[in-house]
This record gives sequence, structure tokens and C-alpha cells, in this order.
Amino acid sequence: MSIKINSKFISVNGKRAGVTYSAGPWIGNIDPTTIKIRPKKYSFPAEFTEAFAIENNSDSMTDYFEKDCIRITAAHPLYAAVKEAAAA
Repeated sequence: MSIKINSKFISVNGKRAGVTYSAGPWIGNIDPTTIKIRPKKYSFPAEFTEAFAIENNSDSMTDYFEKDCIRITAAHPLYAAVKEAAAA
């Protein structure tokens, strides 16, 4: 699996998605090292599910919709690369 990370895009196996990074501060019970990655469009391409755990807490029954989200903590093997991209 080929993963490339920079300050504006992440690509997985050649499929690219524009992203934004958020590095906190977070509320009390969230790990302070967490970096949140959101797509510039509504969702990540399907190839991203193989490389990352993608969250989406949308609820169509209550008309609550949100974008996909990836949370990376210091324990993740790509944390250093994501932290560098988020700081750029």
C-alpha cells in the first residue's frame, strides 16, 4: 500500500483527496496528541478505508450530517508524517 502525505493532500494507492488538519486543543477526555483529518469534499475515497479508520457519525433519521473524519494519535505509525504535514 502506497500512502503519501503532504500539507494539502493525502493519497492512498494513487487515489488523492484534499484534506484539512486540526491539531486541537481538544476537550478533556480526548488525547491531546490527536490530529483530526477531514476531506475538503464530503467524504474520503473508498481506498482510504484500507489505510485509515474513518469516522462518520451522520444520522439521516434526525437530519444530522457530517463529513468523514480520520483521527490520528501518537500511537499511529503515520503520526510523524501527519504531524509534519499539519504544521506546514
